[in-house]
Amino acid sequence: MPNDDHLIGQTIRSNLFIKAKLGEGGMGRVYLAENVAIREKKYAVKVLKRELTHDPSFRQRFYDEARHQAQLDHPNIVQMLDYFHVGDDYFLILEYVDGPSLSDLIDSKGGQGLPEKQALPIMTGMLAGLNCAHEKAILHRDVKSSNVLVDKSGRARLTDFGIALQADGLSRTAEGRIIGTPEYMSPEQLEDSGSIDHRSDVYSAGVVLFEMLAGRLPFQGDSFQAVQAQQLTSPVPDPRAFNPKVGKRVAEMVRRALQKSPVDRYQGCLQFQKAIEHYQRRGAWKYWLVSACVLIAAGVYVGKSMILDVPLIRDAVRTASHDYNIFCREQQSLVQHANGKRIADLAGFSEESELFSKRIEANRANMDNSVKEYGGVISHLSKFNHWTLDRVLNEPDPEPNTAQVRPLVAADYNRFATTRALPTRQSMLGQCSSLGWKTE
Repeated sequence: MPNDDHLIGQTIRSNLFIKAKLGEGGMGRVYLAENVAIREKKYAVKVLKRELTHDPSFRQRFYDEARHQAQLDHPNIVQMLDYFHVGDDYFLILEYVDGPSLSDLIDSKGGQGLPEKQALPIMTGMLAGLNCAHEKAILHRDVKSSNVLVDKSGRARLTDFGIALQADGLSRTAEGRIIGTPEYMSPEQLEDSGSIDHRSDVYSAGVVLFEMLAGRLPFQGDSFQAVQAQQLTSPVPDPRAFNPKVGKRVAEMVRRALQKSPVDRYQGCLQFQKAIEHYQRRGAWKYWLVSACVLIAAGVYVGKSMILDVPLIRDAVRTASHDYNIFCREQQSLVQHANGKRIADLAGFSEESELFSKRIEANRANMDNSVKEYGGVISHLSKFNHWTLDRVLNEPDPEPNTAQVRPLVAADYNRFATTRALPTRQSMLGQCSSLGWKTE
């Protein structure tokens, strides 16, 4: 890729207008593009460096990894929409996320770190996205704060799976160049031991959590060798040394994720995620116990069952939020597949059209299941004490993914309590756009 931005102002493949440069990394540049026909539709277009794509083995790897990334469909992963080359330029067309990188968000705090209530939901989102990739035998291998975008709702979106390899791949390029960023790399990745697996991404996620909380990286140096030596031999620093507000339990979770040996870490991103979520629930539980004690001391009786209901209601709201977001995600995917089928039909590609038809059918089945499960949660909420339920539904929610849906859950429950009418596919569909999903 030449030094000048020759692509700005150009139209690629007759429908992508390259509007501006968003950034540049080790593998290429990222541009903002608009759909020529529908200007409101924006994309992030990654163009790989020509000095890389001149290598035939790299070009093959580009297509292999693009196909792998296309498998990833998750709310916490930036979706790849297309990949192709035009002349000497190789393109990845990605979903555009309107928000800063996590790295920029951390830098904006001036070295103070993010508060736990902001950092932990970001981390659980990251871990959920990584777990989705790991379930498909795909490793990220370059998990770092600059490869995480934070959208306007506060949701973490993993990007740059472009250097990810399947789990049975190697950690070096054909030329022997180590893939990754040393400050975030696991000890085994730095050594290229040949035994790298998903737990390497667990380590890198632990580095990001440390960075969010402490406002700095755990291991820093002026050279690759200096950082490598620390990663391999230095003890894990305590994030509380840089940010005293970090809780002891959170510091312990960071320390476990950053263990030198993979067997001593969390054995997967899901386990790491569950540990954080358990900590968050314990914090909320303590708050309610203290509140109950205050009320009792004031002479107000609080029933034991009402107190015990609180974590159950929170879990139900979290489940409802999950069901609602899955429903909206499936509708967004259905629209994309319907557009793909329409194009395939116009072009006379019968096999591709049939494939899109099957995907549309699967989308609809998943949506029907989400409506059923969401309705089941709404019905289940009626079993709880009304005062406690109202209190929980109207409390502040530190998790962006559930905070947005909580008012919808409250409204649907109130409607059910009054009319006994459960939410329908149509009523849920009408709210998806308010949650940031593109459903038209």
